[in-house]
Amino acid sequence: MQIEQIDKHIIQKINEGDEKSFAKLYEAYYVYLRMVAFFYINDEDVSGEVVNDVFLQVWNKRGSLAFPITSYLVKAVQNCSIDYLRTQQSLYRALNDHKEQFILSYQENYIRSTPQPLEYVELRQAEEELKKAIDQLPSRCREIFTIYFYEGKPVEEIAEDMDIKISTVRVQLKNAFDRLRELLKHLLLFFF
Repeated sequence: MQIEQIDKHIIQKINEGDEKSFAKLYEAYYVYLRMVAFFYINDEDVSGEVVNDVFLQVWNKRGSLAFPITSYLVKAVQNCSIDYLRTQQSLYRALNDHKEQFILSYQENYIRSTPQPLEYVELRQAEEELKKAIDQLPSRCREIFTIYFYEGKPVEEIAEDMDIKISTVRVQLKNAFDRLRELLKHLLLFFF
């Protein structure tokens, strides 16, 4: 079922507790909302959980739903994504200040500033832009950044594996984050 096929009648039926109508709403919006959540969280499994939580909230609020429902669902996914990111902050505390500042402020500001994120930037376009920015990093800087950011290895392990000083790894990471911030500045300016 497509999103366009959700009409006032289906929302009314959900408000009356009709499970089949709720299933139609779920089927129509699940993929779109999961893409919205994935854009913020970048984890397929967690994105699905966020969307399921939103639909659980919708079911629990049956009786008070209004048509059209699209903006409500998107905003609910955005808010749940922010909540998820906040609960994950403890994981980011181990990261250096640059990584924490870059990731958390970028994600939270983007979520708060865009009511319909897929209208502005499709997920693939954002990924391509990030990949292009990473590809512009000097080779050693790019290698260290990729291991640290994508593989999640700590600075000490990277230094040991590459047989270089910890301070060298930290400097390369700082340079990478500074360069990426500069290369992606136009996106950050857009959000403010």
